[in-house]
Amino acid sequence: MVNQKPGKPYSVNFKNGEKYLAYLRSSHLLTDTYLNEWRIYFRERQQGFQLTHQNEGPPTGFEYDLVLLSQDVDVQLDSLKKLKITKVTVQKDRASVEFDLLASYECRLIRKNGVWLINEILNLSAE
Repeated sequence: MVNQKPGKPYSVNFKNGEKYLAYLRSSHLLTDTYLNEWRIYFRERQQGFQLTHQNEGPPTGFEYDLVLLSQDVDVQLDSLKKLKITKVTVQKDRASVEFDLLASYECRLIRKNGVWLINEILNLSAE
């Protein structure tokens, strides 16, 4: 997701970003709004890299998994059997599901053509 050439400042690799988003889109579980928010994020991170040159350490803004918004993804996925849904709210074609997966999350969904799609994922523990 980030170009890391020795001695040069980091920059967002937009081509790889689009490949990543295409992979996420292939799940057919995400809205275009969700995916477009990541495009905006990539542009904002590029602006950040241009303002503050960084060429070592984890690239700011890319030091965690972009879906679970966490650095502990492997541990979280291993603990899926312990996933606990704590709250579900449904209002017409919108829903919110709060759950714990070693951290507290809120998943906001929209129903399109009878199918629920993820429109936003929030890591409540990190906010």
